[in-house]
Amino acid sequence: MTKTLHTLLLGLLVVLASQLPAHAQLSIDATAGYGLPTESGSKGIWGGGIGVKHYFSSKLSVGGRIRAYSETIRQTAALGSSTLTAATIPIMASVQYYPTEWDLHPYIGMEVGIIRTVVNARIDYNDRRIFNDTMGDSSFGFAPKVGIGYDITENFALTGEFLYNIGFPKNLAGSTQFDLENSARFPTVHVGVSYTFGNRFLK
Repeated sequence: MTKTLHTLLLGLLVVLASQLPAHAQLSIDATAGYGLPTESGSKGIWGGGIGVKHYFSSKLSVGGRIRAYSETIRQTAALGSSTLTAATIPIMASVQYYPTEWDLHPYIGMEVGIIRTVVNARIDYNDRRIFNDTMGDSSFGFAPKVGIGYDITENFALTGEFLYNIGFPKNLAGSTQFDLENSARFPTVHVGVSYTFGNRFLK
């Protein structure tokens, strides 16, 4: 499933790039993000992402995005310590709808793809490392979102958005369980900049 989604996302980007007109409405962006705490004791997670999209009109864009978040938790005792480092990497296709054509333009959207999770656990005891293991897993996920952009120039804009990430874990047999009650959820806030090659208001 992971390879299939990677292939679909790459294929989408290739098709979009091959169909660009002379006044290309291709846009790239970079953002910094923060995952809001959802459980007791959580301090939230920092991350960021890069994306590319194509404006089919001033109101609709389609593209792809990769984000990454990382969190490290350390605990110490008299003779030892433990460190848990987790990285969450959503790799998503995305679609956005812009209801207005103002310089300050709100939007709603959806991201769908895979969420890659990598966890490293280390335990040290009496100055010796007695455990060090890394585990990884990929699951299906999606993220509804709302955002707003502000056009500083025809090409350059500031952006901010809120996403509610939902990932579906797998059972012991390795099959994805599409069960919202058991899904992993984490809201994130992103701010960043985008640059559009051309004018998105061109039809």
